[in-house]
Amino acid sequence: MDNELISRRFEIESKLFFLDVKENPNGRYLKITEKSGDKRSFIIVPERGLNAFLKELTEIINETDKLQ
Repeated sequence: MDNELISRRFEIESKLFFLDVKENPNGRYLKITEKSGDKRSFIIVPERGLNAFLKELTEIINETDKLQ
């Protein structure tokens, strides 16, 4: 069983997002869940990859801002 350490929930447009930091015998990870209607999908980012994930996401945001 995975232990939940941190949890955040927020809504954008008609989608509900959950950011959960969890821990299991293999280590800590971030689980990002998107819920839209009855549909639910998620991705897992290992704790060791969070900084790289944030870096890439920040670069995408900066590039998107330049498009507007």
